[in-house]
Amino acid sequence: MFLNLSLFLLRAITGLILFVAGAGKVFGLFGGYGMTKTLEAFSSMMHISAPWAYISMYTELIGGLLLIIGLFTRPAALLVTINMLVASIYVGWNNFFAGQGDFPFTLCICSFAILLVGPKAYSLDAILFRRREKPKPSYR
Repeated sequence: MFLNLSLFLLRAITGLILFVAGAGKVFGLFGGYGMTKTLEAFSSMMHISAPWAYISMYTELIGGLLLIIGLFTRPAALLVTINMLVASIYVGWNNFFAGQGDFPFTLCICSFAILLVGPKAYSLDAILFRRREKPKPSYR
């Protein structure tokens, strides 16, 4: 029970952080700059082309939502792990904490843990794709 609750909390908060960041980049919600300004920033400041910027933004937005609700959890966690690993590497290991590489790396590790363990019981995956468990033998 505690593992299920722990994974739900980890999924929910990791997904929420990613969803809010993605919604800010894509729609300008939650104090974000929106699509146009974010694409300009990716291009001018980070020298990242538009296709990669779109992939990153929508991975955060959609991947975050999927983690929150626990649907297609492992594929979403894999994509988020890769996206956050690239963000961590891109920010750089020099001045890791001062350069804010620690935040995407933390999200990378959280999503990697979700990838390894899976969504567990409190998820749409568990409801929709429930595998029939084999009955345990009774030893009386």
